[in-house]
Amino acid sequence: MKKLLLLGDIHANYPALNAIEKYIQPERFDRIINTGDFTVYSTFPNETIQWFRERKKTICILGNTDLRVLRILKGKKLKRPKKDEKRVMYFWTSENLHPENISYLKSLPKQTDFTVGQMRIGLFHGTLDDPDEELDPSVPESRFHKLADHSRFEVHIMGHSHVPYYKIVGGVHFINPGSVGRMFDGDPRASFAVLKIFSGNIAVEHFRIPYPVEKVVEGLKDQQLPDIYGKMFRVGKKLN
Repeated sequence: MKKLLLLGDIHANYPALNAIEKYIQPERFDRIINTGDFTVYSTFPNETIQWFRERKKTICILGNTDLRVLRILKGKKLKRPKKDEKRVMYFWTSENLHPENISYLKSLPKQTDFTVGQMRIGLFHGTLDDPDEELDPSVPESRFHKLADHSRFEVHIMGHSHVPYYKIVGGVHFINPGSVGRMFDGDPRASFAVLKIFSGNIAVEHFRIPYPVEKVVEGLKDQQLPDIYGKMFRVGKKLN
């Protein structure tokens, strides 16, 4: 049996990632998978990226926030987001990332795939078709069928929507571990999942665990970043 730890949408929330490490012991897993969005909205992007850099069994891709930070670092204009209270989070991140962590982000793809045994797995931030597409269980099943119909993968691991779910549609397994660092459903606890593959079979379990939210709030205050983000982390909701 192979066990994969599924993480994503950490958004620089290292206290949440560290809580998961203590709870689940990542070294026990065959692979650690990250659906992207290492950065933005909290003040621990370097600690977050370093955590993955130090582990050899990781498979990581970039998310939309990571790509926007890299865009800023290239000297290009940031078209989105439009709101100043969001834009300041991107510029703060780009100004505070360490060079080695910038280099690491630059080395990552937007999507990738791998095999576990005979199981072909695709890793996407949004979907196979669109890195910015947000899928959740309320999306019509026809959309999942369309993705399954032209997919060469038995498993799709996805992020971006911050909604944990597991669906089997058209013989394809669709898994979103939820957001480690920034949940939107009113439950501020960190979300992640465990994927087990054995004899051609699949089992998925989702987890929600508490973490020291006030460490995140304090980090935002120390850097004089918008108060609304501290409120969002406390209540586990998107407020802007």
